[in-house]
Amino acid sequence: MQTFARMNAQLGSTILMVTHDAVVGSYASRVLFLKDGKIWNELYRGDHSRQTMYHEILNAMAVLGGEADVR
Repeated sequence: MQTFARMNAQLGSTILMVTHDAVVGSYASRVLFLKDGKIWNELYRGDHSRQTMYHEILNAMAVLGGEADVR
């Protein structure tokens, strides 16, 4: 994940990733949540830390009805 983050920052590469893992998602600058084939919610990392993004993802997953794997 750190390699993807470096590629994104240094090369300006866009990376599209599909995951159900909040830890992996916490590396992203933008996270889209899909429900029934439609965008249900989205989060922007902005200046927040990965840890903050991780918790925001878990909160959204809990509202969406997914099982949160709190570590």
